[in-house]
Amino acid sequence: MPDTRAFDLSYRAVLVLSDRPSRLSELVPAGGWSAVRVDSLASDDQDLWRALGTGDRLWHGAGVDPGPSGFWSRVLVVTEAAASQFDTLREQLAHGLRLAGPTACVALSGQAFHGQRGRTWLAAPGNLHLSVALPEPGLQARDARSLAMLPALALVDAVRGMSDGGLRPGIKWVNDVLLEGRKIGGALAATQLQSDRVHALFLGIGLNVETTPPVAPTPFVPAVGSLAEAGTRVTLSDALTCVLAALGERVDELVEEGPASLLDAYRKASLVIGREVCVFEEPGLGETPLASLPAPIRGTVRGIADDLSLILDGVEAPVSAGRLAFAEACRPPGS
Repeated sequence: MPDTRAFDLSYRAVLVLSDRPSRLSELVPAGGWSAVRVDSLASDDQDLWRALGTGDRLWHGAGVDPGPSGFWSRVLVVTEAAASQFDTLREQLAHGLRLAGPTACVALSGQAFHGQRGRTWLAAPGNLHLSVALPEPGLQARDARSLAMLPALALVDAVRGMSDGGLRPGIKWVNDVLLEGRKIGGALAATQLQSDRVHALFLGIGLNVETTPPVAPTPFVPAVGSLAEAGTRVTLSDALTCVLAALGERVDELVEEGPASLLDAYRKASLVIGREVCVFEEPGLGETPLASLPAPIRGTVRGIADDLSLILDGVEAPVSAGRLAFAEACRPPGS
């Protein structure tokens, strides 16, 4: 799969539900919206909106599906999310919410957004906050661990595609997306397993599109950036379309070919192979000061194993968990 792609947008319709249709010009053509009552929707869509939507003010439209061969079923966009849509989707599906098919939820703003292990993700105007649920994706439980790479890799695809190859982001293990040394995006992945198969796959993506959030630097995230700061004029609607296209293509690739080709692309996009790194033991939920963490595992990354663990020079066992900082960022001042 080439690094730079122009996404071929399918014209199979996807149902779009929103309380803010003006932000979705790339998905629903002008004049394609209708104001509706929630109770006029199909029962499963009523349940979806009541779980993740905002009140009774609602529009729906038949949008252009950006996924491969009509991949997406529903796209839901709300002005403000009261809680993490990623968490809500997982909880609601565990309690019986039924989805018509692959479903994408976008919050233009909101509260309690987070990254890995509950670390805060600051919502900023014009940025993409995307949560996805894929019921019965056709994947085996044995592939569940490798799914962590999928959303970060799709995000790299999307940024390269929407900039016509002008931007070359990469992946800092496990799923931070950096552009010119600045973090512009991050990803989450979780599964619900049933016997030997993945019953549902959940993906979360944050991408700084129009705004660079004011985030204090740490050794793990020394700097943040955005597509706008990098000089690319991309709207939130453009970014959503490209990310949905990339996610659909990468999921299809995984289902049809298994994880090997994704692993190859993930390694090529890696920013850590060949670099000296420190891997700290994961603390509890939230942020923990570096000085209070145990001494890290340190070494030069020589490769990434099939289960995404790091192979480090001088370290006997692969490193399968932890939080990574580049070595230069975790040296004491003045050293």
